[in-house]
Amino acid sequence: MSMDYRQFEDLLDSFKQVQKQHEAFLRKFLTEMGMRALAQTKKLTPVDTGNLRNRWELSQVYRKGDSLYIVLFNPVEYASFVEDGHMQRARFVPGSFLGSKFEYIEGYPFGMVLSNKWIPGHHMARISISKIEREIPKRYEKALQQFMKGLGAAE
Repeated sequence: MSMDYRQFEDLLDSFKQVQKQHEAFLRKFLTEMGMRALAQTKKLTPVDTGNLRNRWELSQVYRKGDSLYIVLFNPVEYASFVEDGHMQRARFVPGSFLGSKFEYIEGYPFGMVLSNKWIPGHHMARISISKIEREIPKRYEKALQQFMKGLGAAE
């Protein structure tokens, strides 16, 4: 007795194709959520020179085991201090007040002494990521319905 397995092989090929499309859908969805977090984080980042705000970046979506990840990061060396806060140590800072703003002047003989105190963080990335994480379930459900509709699945 012989069997024709071609239909099973065709079905398996269809499943493999849908699996590839689903991964592409997930990567696109994660990138969109990452871009939303990036925009929100930049908006919340305090500006002095603009360097910190302008240097926020997103990694590519990458796979680690069964999970997909995207990383929001800032390569500026002081970014973590602004994000999380830091201890200001007592030290002399050379400079002068110009109007109501103190301006740092290297080597200037006058200035001010900073006191020991905790400088709180702004938590711009943490706040943005938390907000986006709360939005993900609803947005994912809507995007998945669109993806399934594109595959010809019934609503």
